[in-house]
Amino acid sequence: MQTIDNKIASVFDVARLAGVSRGTVDRVIYGRGRVSDATRLKVEQAIESLNYSPNKNASHLATRSEYLFACLIPMFKPGEYWEEMNNGLLDAVHSFSSANISVHIHHYNQTDLDSFRKECDSILEEQPAGVLMNAVFREETMDFAKALESRGIPYAFVDNKINELDYTLYYGVDPDKSGALGAWLLTWRDHPTDMALVRLVRDPGRHADPNRPRRHGFTDYLEDSHPGCRIHSVFIDPDNPEDTRRTLEGFFESHPEVHHVAMTNSRVYLLGEYLRSHPDPQRIVVGFDDLKSNLECLKEGTVDALVTRHIPLQAKDALTHFAECVIRRKRPEQRDHFVHMDILTRMNLDNY
Repeated sequence: MQTIDNKIASVFDVARLAGVSRGTVDRVIYGRGRVSDATRLKVEQAIESLNYSPNKNASHLATRSEYLFACLIPMFKPGEYWEEMNNGLLDAVHSFSSANISVHIHHYNQTDLDSFRKECDSILEEQPAGVLMNAVFREETMDFAKALESRGIPYAFVDNKINELDYTLYYGVDPDKSGALGAWLLTWRDHPTDMALVRLVRDPGRHADPNRPRRHGFTDYLEDSHPGCRIHSVFIDPDNPEDTRRTLEGFFESHPEVHHVAMTNSRVYLLGEYLRSHPDPQRIVVGFDDLKSNLECLKEGTVDALVTRHIPLQAKDALTHFAECVIRRKRPEQRDHFVHMDILTRMNLDNY
């Protein structure tokens, strides 16, 4: 049997040689869906050239003594969003009943491209059965995905994704609808003329922007529903509370007409100190995710509403389902798994 890089040819190798997606190869092999005659011929020629056999490939995988899965997520501090995601991954590891499944969780600094690249290289050296990751650095994530595809390693996304890639599955909220829901919560009672969208200063080169899809959903809703509303972007440093205070004080002193405030990432709690010391009875603040610090702001009234979901469960389901797909060598019928969105206020906080 012809091999690729000393490995049995995979469906990814067939797809790459034929110049089509893995899904197209599956449709040709199993006769599902419509495929043009020209595309079918290219796939069949690639299968013949590589001597690829789905059954032989599956048998080869079944003989593996261990399935190693790699997870690639950002580093975190106690109480931050990615700690909740990490806990969900650990829950999945504990729930695996098969003794031949192991998981390596790789953490990278989401303000440092080199840190991300280093962890990607480490994963490629491990040659795992599959990789679950998120997409903070768009271009570098696409490069990593291509490297995985060239080695026949399937991958999946959790929390955010890159639509153009041939990922196996995704678990997370629909970012466009999530952002739109946050904008609706901020504006359903009135029609503001100005609002502040507080954003984080991340890596110096501004390569990391994982909240772009949600932010676009937020701004698109406002453009459609409140076309005259001006959105003021305010950037704060998440690691410098004093600078954050000065930035917010300077902005609101210059823009006393702004009473609507939102953050589309998980750190609306960073505004808590300023909001407590500068009360405004007209102010409405909306954030995302039920982190403990966010819930404290919600309870005390400095934040009015949170759009959230059960974060650890999202990560656990993503890894569990992905591992099942890889081991069974079967693509899921549903690729995108959009988790439900919850709205938290002080009225329902205690029962969540």
